[in-house]
Parts: sequence; C-alpha cells; structure tokens
Amino acid sequence: MFGKKKKENAPPPAETPPVEDKTKGKTKGGRKRGDNKEAVAVTDNLSETAAKKKRKFLSKKIIFVILVFISVGVAAFVVYKIYFTKKVPQVVKREYVKKELPNIILAEEVIRFSFDLLPEFYDAAIIFNDSLITLESEIKRLNEIGKQFPDQIKIAEKEIKVIEKEKTKLKQTYDKLEKKVEALYVSYKVNQESGIKQIEEQKNEIFTSSKDALAPVLELTKRIYAMEASASKEPEGFLKKAIYKIRKKIGK
Repeated sequence: MFGKKKKENAPPPAETPPVEDKTKGKTKGGRKRGDNKEAVAVTDNLSETAAKKKRKFLSKKIIFVILVFISVGVAAFVVYKIYFTKKVPQVVKREYVKKELPNIILAEEVIRFSFDLLPEFYDAAIIFNDSLITLESEIKRLNEIGKQFPDQIKIAEKEIKVIEKEKTKLKQTYDKLEKKVEALYVSYKVNQESGIKQIEEQKNEIFTSSKDALAPVLELTKRIYAMEASASKEPEGFLKKAIYKIRKKIGK
C-alpha cells in the first residue's frame, strides 16, 4: 500500500550447532567421574586392609591377654597348692606281726586285741618289753665289772640298785595295766558294744599310766645306748685303743 512493498517472510534462522558440554564426565575440581570411582576403589581397598590389620592386631592382643591371665591363674594355683593347702600325710598301714615278748604276760589274742583297739598301749608295751631286756643286760654287765674289780664292787652295786628299783616299779605298773587290758578284752568278747564303750572310757588313762611309768626307765636306757654306741667305735691312738679294748672286754 502507499507505494511500499511488503517485506518478504524472513528465512528461518540457521540451526545453532550443539555446544559440547565440557562438564560432562567431570566432577568438581576438573576431575573426571571415572577418576573418582577409581579413587573410591583405592580408598576402599586401603580401608579394608587397615581394618584387617586392626582386627589381626586386636586378635593378637586378646590372645596375649588371655595367655597372661592363664599364666597368672596357673601360678596362683601352684602357690596355693604349695603354701596354703594342707598336706595330707601319708598313712602307713599298720600290720600286726607276732613277736617274742618274754616280759609280757598277756595271751597272744589279748596282745592282738591291744594292737587293734589300744594301739598306744601296744606300742608302749613293746617299749616296756625291750627296756626290761636292756636293763637286765646292763645289770649283767655291771655284775661282771664287780667281779673284775672286787674292791670296787660297791660302785657297780650302787648302779645296779638304781636300775633294779626302776625295773621293779615298771613291772608293777605294767602288771596292773595288763590286767586292765585283759579285762577289757573279756568285756569286748562278751558284749562288743559294752566293751567298746569301756575301751573308749579307759584307753587314755591306760596310755598315760604306761607312758609315765616308762619315762624314768627311758632315761636309763638312753644313757646305756649312748655308752654302747661310743664303745662300739674304736678310737685312734695306741693308748686309747688299749683302753677301748679293755673296756670292751670287761663289758662282755
């Protein structure tokens, strides 16, 4: 209209070529995403290795602690057994053996009875029998010395009187004790229950009496045994040997 031409339709704008996304495949800091995965894998491996080492260390530590506790426990048990537990003494079983007892007037079955039910008296009776044999042997030796030295016989006789006195007292006490034991044996054979009761009531008194009667005699026999022991060893030196032989000859 009015002398101007209509503008022709403008051609469509040319397609803009796609711009390459430079951030594709990258992460912050300019690193590629693939690199991040590899780093994570390496980190995971390192963490797993560290965890394994830690577990291994802890296992060793636990085993060490357990071994320490076991060692301490064993040591404590050993110390307790050695120092704090009562040692049980070994019990020696008594076995009866028939013996020749010339100074015991009791019948064999009564002696066996005392061995079983009055063991303290039985042991004292054995010592009593042996002590009388020793005293009789010593009296014999002293009489021989008196015969060898008639002018000094009073010295030997004085010692003999001491021995005879103790020997008589001992025999009198044991005669009474043997009668008590014999009575207990008969009571036991007649009525076992009543006999056991009587034994329990009298056994301490019987043992105490037998021990007290032996005490002075044991002092005599101790001295006699000491003399015999010293006389059995031959001393050195010509003069001492001569005296030893003379003393041994007199003592026969």
